[in-house]
Amino acid sequence: MQKKWVVATALAVALAVPAVGGAHEGHRHKIMGTVSTHRENQLDVKTTDGKTSTITLNEKTRILRGKTKSTADDIRPGERIVVTATETKGTDGNLTMIATEVRLPEAVATK
Repeated sequence: MQKKWVVATALAVALAVPAVGGAHEGHRHKIMGTVSTHRENQLDVKTTDGKTSTITLNEKTRILRGKTKSTADDIRPGERIVVTATETKGTDGNLTMIATEVRLPEAVATK
């Protein structure tokens, strides 16, 4: 009986550990969705599951339209987007999503 209790406790602890470590800085996220707002160095992206993520752009953020290098000025509200971002703890202690790469759809040629 004692052995079963020890095994059950070990299993419960093993299952709980990933849940505790879920919100920490440094790991990458893929955010896919539509640009809601674009302000200076921030994007609000409405994700495919309906949530809104605020993404910060900086001088290291790589922005591509298709395979062509682009700039933050080329990002338009309503446009579909894929962002690779890393969570970073700010000076206020809050986690911020910093974009390492932003992918925009290729420009459609007009006739």
